[in-house]
Amino acid sequence: MAKMRPGEKLKVDFNMNGQPIGDHRATLANYCGALVKDPLNAPLYKVEQFSQIPQENKDKMWQLVLDKFDIGLDDDQEEEERKKKYMQRRKFIMESLNKKYRNFRARLKSDYYDTEETDEDRLKEENMPNFVDKKDWEWLVKYFGSEEFQKKSQRNIKNRSCLDAGHTAGSKSFAQKAEDMYKRDKVMPGLLDVYEETHLTSDKLPVTQMASDALNEMKRLLEQRKAGEISLTDEEIYAKIKPKGKRNTRDRHTGVSPSITSLFGGFSECEKLRKEADKAMNEAAEAKKEAISANEQNKILTEKLKDVERENKVTRHFLEKFLNTIGYNLSDFNMDEDFEESNEEYDNEEDKDEEEISGNDRRLE
Repeated sequence: MAKMRPGEKLKVDFNMNGQPIGDHRATLANYCGALVKDPLNAPLYKVEQFSQIPQENKDKMWQLVLDKFDIGLDDDQEEEERKKKYMQRRKFIMESLNKKYRNFRARLKSDYYDTEETDEDRLKEENMPNFVDKKDWEWLVKYFGSEEFQKKSQRNIKNRSCLDAGHTAGSKSFAQKAEDMYKRDKVMPGLLDVYEETHLTSDKLPVTQMASDALNEMKRLLEQRKAGEISLTDEEIYAKIKPKGKRNTRDRHTGVSPSITSLFGGFSECEKLRKEADKAMNEAAEAKKEAISANEQNKILTEKLKDVERENKVTRHFLEKFLNTIGYNLSDFNMDEDFEESNEEYDNEEDKDEEEISGNDRRLE
């Protein structure tokens, strides 16, 4: 970067979801890291998180990025497309700066705060980070020791313990990993493809036991989906196989601080996806129970119908034997005609009764 000529810019390519890929993606990430280490850009004093950094400082860092990198803002002719790309690129750069800023502070804590037992030792000149202003470090020491920060720290430690770490992507972003898979296989990989690729060793073995459990569960759900037993999307399956203890909805699986599925488009947060996946699974299970129950009812009704048919056959058999004994044949009887004649006689009797009643009424009048 220092050897670049005035006006020279490094070209950075982006994938369809606005994530950097190609030769200079790492250079862009490193440059963002260097920007937030400068207190003139990203102050430490009385700043608890990146959102509290003044907007003019963020605008300054954004412009510094544009001075060094060509991020494709002028590639489109349409004004609407340029505006959309501008917002997308700026959002990514701000997220990258945010992450680098958090990481910088986290390293200050682990390398200089956690290594000493007391604040008195932490504030000794020989134990302080020599690249941080004394006033900034004094405030950070006080902030790191506050009750509010300690609660947040413990919560983050718990969340971190739920991660199935040990992926095999190394320093390469998952967006770049997906791009490499596309170039290799000539097919754009899905979310589950990237997850499997980055959680297996070169010997095709899971990197951790937690990764092994997740991959086995993923395989089981995919087999159920193929068999038509469930209709979960890849994103819902991914949300379901992730450790349930994890409360943070951010995941390095998809690059710099995006939601878990933004590598493959805009989807809901992990917990929402997990609930939807559970709901779909429960609905599928209930539907299966109802189908089984309906099938059992059909079997019962079928057996009852067979019993009735068997009873009718027995009744007819005995009736034929009885009629044969007294000299009649069952086939000589037309039950339908007899029934109709009986009904006709009954109707005639009713008509006569009504005429009689009408005649009596007239005589009374």
